[in-house]
Amino acid sequence: MEIALNSVVSFDYTLTAPDGSVIDQSQDRPLTYLHGSGQIVPGLERQLLGKRVGDALVANVPAGEAYGERTGRGFPVGRNELPPGMEPQVGMALGARGPDGETMTLFVAEVNESGIVVTTDHPLSGVDLCFAVTIRGVRAATAEELRHGHAHGMDGHDHSHGH
Repeated sequence: MEIALNSVVSFDYTLTAPDGSVIDQSQDRPLTYLHGSGQIVPGLERQLLGKRVGDALVANVPAGEAYGERTGRGFPVGRNELPPGMEPQVGMALGARGPDGETMTLFVAEVNESGIVVTTDHPLSGVDLCFAVTIRGVRAATAEELRHGHAHGMDGHDHSHGH
């Protein structure tokens, strides 16, 4: 079966930066996602279309098709506004509510004496990425997965929403 819209895909990967340094890898547990649901970066998803189990590829993904270009915009958050006991680190993701009540992710861009600087820029924004990928599984999504908008594992039953 070829990877297509609404396929559940499982793949091993090694993600490297332009200098060849390893950023992330699947190690012993393949990544599983629902194709077409926006769960992986768009440039990689596009390059996986039509691939089959056993296919291996190197997908070079420009920043604009990965985590976007860096905006460089950030805003300060005072230490007194942080949760008690929080030890912020550069790159840490924080959940926040936007002005319209929408949930958004902010990233710690700087830690200083007065607090932190947060940004909407993902730590990998502005970075061209290289994925070495091997496809391990492809199947049609179940009706439940399509309703939920994500894969429940390669067997379709690995599902936990806290129910």
